[in-house]
Amino acid sequence: MATLLTDQLVTDFNRFKWLKRLDQSVILNTGEASPDLLKIPEKDAQRVLSEVVRLVLDLPRNSTPLVVWNHGDSELLVHSDKTTINFTSGVVTIYVSVECDQYQQVTIPVPIGVGQKKSVTGLVMSSFQDLQGPKGLVEIWSDAIIAFAWESLLELATTICAQVGKDARGLPLVPGTIGASPDRLLIQPVSRFSLAAGV
Repeated sequence: MATLLTDQLVTDFNRFKWLKRLDQSVILNTGEASPDLLKIPEKDAQRVLSEVVRLVLDLPRNSTPLVVWNHGDSELLVHSDKTTINFTSGVVTIYVSVECDQYQQVTIPVPIGVGQKKSVTGLVMSSFQDLQGPKGLVEIWSDAIIAFAWESLLELATTICAQVGKDARGLPLVPGTIGASPDRLLIQPVSRFSLAAGV
């Protein structure tokens, strides 16, 4: 999935002091990591997240930030523009704002276990199956909310890594590890592995 960045987000990326782009002389072969672990402040991660959630939800640019999910006879209204992110040691929490006929607008936190500063792990991430929120809502919608939060985090990391540079094949870098420390998202960009043998 490739994010088409808005002009404003491109400008923001050019101003982010933590973004360490690859030097032209650095050539990364398959599976090699970029020289720098990125340490993204919460405010900047939120800025990028605000763009990528629209992509995750397949919302066209300049359209409403609202999307309706359907599951059997149930409907859930998702406020994509109110999706927020928070970091503590080893945990990324995505907050998803939703509402339905039975419940007024409520924010559901989705904690996702990731690596820590001293031990940034690969893309192994975990979450609770039972989310905090109104029982009738989370019983029906927890899987969809968790999937949205997980995909949003992965797309956030992928979008940031693509800004670091390209590998020897000219392909954008991708996240190899994701971690969190208080108020910081930790990402290690890597050159993607080839899915085809011998390529």
